[in-house]
Amino acid sequence: MNLRASFQIPVFPLYLLIALAAQGDAQQPNIQENQHSKVILGVLEDHSGNYAGDANFQVVRAIFEKQGKEWRPFQSNCSTPECLKLLPKSYPDEVRWTITFDGKRLGWVDARTPANFHFYSQAGIEYIISANVIPTVGKREREYSGFAGESVYRPLVAVSQPNFKDPDGWKPAQPSPEQIDTVRREFRKKFPTVSNCKDPNENKLESWKYNDKDIKVESAYTSKTGWSLVEIDLTGYACDGLVDDGGPFDGQWYVFQPSGKVQFLGSDMWLVDAGDYDGDLQSEVLFAVVGYNLGGYRLFYQDFSRSAEFLFSYH
Repeated sequence: MNLRASFQIPVFPLYLLIALAAQGDAQQPNIQENQHSKVILGVLEDHSGNYAGDANFQVVRAIFEKQGKEWRPFQSNCSTPECLKLLPKSYPDEVRWTITFDGKRLGWVDARTPANFHFYSQAGIEYIISANVIPTVGKREREYSGFAGESVYRPLVAVSQPNFKDPDGWKPAQPSPEQIDTVRREFRKKFPTVSNCKDPNENKLESWKYNDKDIKVESAYTSKTGWSLVEIDLTGYACDGLVDDGGPFDGQWYVFQPSGKVQFLGSDMWLVDAGDYDGDLQSEVLFAVVGYNLGGYRLFYQDFSRSAEFLFSYH
């Protein structure tokens, strides 16, 4: 799947991804796989530094663990220094991570949980301790940073076992006219009335009647099993300030079953990747959550009938 939920993101050449995957396989030493009895899902993240002027650095954030048939989030919702001090004990000490993108293995890293997390936004991070080349895709962009707003590399899925293929074959797609009409109707059900400003200088909210043409498709994906994802939002925001999290001017995601039935999936998120991370021959779909003072990930699995959420605050 071509990651980042937007038609504007460039599609990286297949030969480049294959070369990266081959490089990763060649670099991986012949050692035993992780001894974890459960599959752990993480994300390789690029961080801009904790303070102004600090250099970028990469970490792996452990986010979910497979327990039986369910994915469970690691503890992340600390709001006190006491909780933050004990939080590292909730995470695995050290993991060898397989780094994956678009159903391909890009490489691996070894990472270790620190003795202390110093900020709430550090929940789950492991510092990389291996000396091999850390995989990246594309160049640093601000859109991948979320609330922090700095230029970083796009997040990449990390798995404690070598599970990286995408059997459902998720790919970017153009939604059908019927799907567009459907999500517009669903959008109007959710937002029958909307407030907007006439101009940013006045910055006064008033009732605003919007048209179908104001409801824009931001991105869409489809799988070879007949499922589809469509993201829409309302254009024309004219106020001076941030868009409300989860509001009509924020991206709204809908999923279509092969039968054509549609359901609302969520907002404040963008698509990270899809893959069979637990080896059950069915792809999971991972989104990054982005909001004011909010970061994290949402994982959907079992044909979108189940989900898990890992969230953290920045302050």
